[in-house]
Amino acid sequence: MADRQRALERLATRIVARTGLHYYADKMDLLEMVLRRRMEACGCAEPMDYLSRLSDDAAGEAEWRALESAVTIGETFFFRYAEQFHALERTILPDLIARLRPVRTIRIWSVGCSNGAEPYSLAILMRRLLRMRGEQDWTVEILGTDISEQALERARAAEYGAWSLRDVGASERRQWFRPAACGRHWVLRDVFRRMVRFEYGNIMDLPSGRGPAGPFDLILCRNVLLYFEETQALDLMRALAGRLSPPGWLLLGHSDPIGECGGVLETVTFSGTVAFRVAGSRQGPVAPRRCVLSRSPDPRPGVPVPRPPVREHARDIVARADAGLARAEVRALADRGAVAEARACCGAALALHPLDAGLHFLSAVLAEDAGAAGEEFRRTLYLDRAHIMAHVHLARLLRDAGQVDEAERMMRQARTLLHRLPPAAPVPDGDGLTVAGLLRLVGGDGDDMAEAAPLLLARSVF
Repeated sequence: MADRQRALERLATRIVARTGLHYYADKMDLLEMVLRRRMEACGCAEPMDYLSRLSDDAAGEAEWRALESAVTIGETFFFRYAEQFHALERTILPDLIARLRPVRTIRIWSVGCSNGAEPYSLAILMRRLLRMRGEQDWTVEILGTDISEQALERARAAEYGAWSLRDVGASERRQWFRPAACGRHWVLRDVFRRMVRFEYGNIMDLPSGRGPAGPFDLILCRNVLLYFEETQALDLMRALAGRLSPPGWLLLGHSDPIGECGGVLETVTFSGTVAFRVAGSRQGPVAPRRCVLSRSPDPRPGVPVPRPPVREHARDIVARADAGLARAEVRALADRGAVAEARACCGAALALHPLDAGLHFLSAVLAEDAGAAGEEFRRTLYLDRAHIMAHVHLARLLRDAGQVDEAERMMRQARTLLHRLPPAAPVPDGDGLTVAGLLRLVGGDGDDMAEAAPLLLARSVF
């Protein structure tokens, strides 16, 4: 057992050194779970065998890519962090459009793009804003990079299920997507897919000068830096700042451990969020310039990552007999794109924890049809009358079904619950959304939601 533990610690050290994911340095139990899956896929019985596999000249690099996909946290969905997209729609992108009108080219980089939901959300928003202004002859270049080859394959396929589209309303889903051949998923329309390209990229390459060189007018690096040590995260932020054009903006995640960046970037405060921009770029026009992007073949050959059978995941969860761990595992599976496995695990966990409201909420979000989702949202509310996001999701389902009065009643209940909480508090199961942010989206803070004519996000949430 001691030898096995030492081998696992050596593996953890090598993973942190290669990926920078310091997040795993003190989470051996979580890392061991990931490594066990990769060891089984490679036929390695012991950690030392797997270490040898990673060091093998022939098979090592391919396995490293598969392991990088496995350890990467792929939690993302369309229009995630509504407050930031509100700032993008109302202020940041209009500012860039005005400044860049002489060159009519905008360049955006999504760092840690995962399954592509973030850069595709930006494509949808950019196309909408340009069409509203009658400016359709722009060049929009959106680059998505990620360390996970598996995530990049999913991003290029642009096919999504209910989990990734949980904040997209039914009418917007029909407008932006077309039904997939299987009938259960949705495929993003080509007009948006053409605006985005994807490349393999390790953010650890940036301080040494490798990776995309820019300049970029907008960089999103959200919930990436939180996995690094604070000093390393600051170095990475400086490297990102160096790839911004003079009027450029940088958006980080709410949990990223950076508040200031010396004299390199200045902080701009919005309601419910902050953004960063190049110091001194508030005034003056942008000069014409050419983009210098590092390019690699697109698409890259992917590395298939075998997954253990669904029953193995379900057995693991049941064996743990802890509802909190079960919820975390279900989310992790869904975020990696293993939605069928996530549903199976959620069902197994519910059999053991039938009164856990959080598991019923996840089951609702993962449901393949509106009827099953509505039933699970109602179970969630039966078990937890104060579950705000269940109220919001159920209200949207009711509205889509034409039950407008019942939908409004449900939304009023959500607003009442929100007003009881501190504005800056995160909404449980809101994926980073704050109380104040959700109130703005559901019309509960007195804002005139019509003045934005009509806000994309207001329609998406309700």
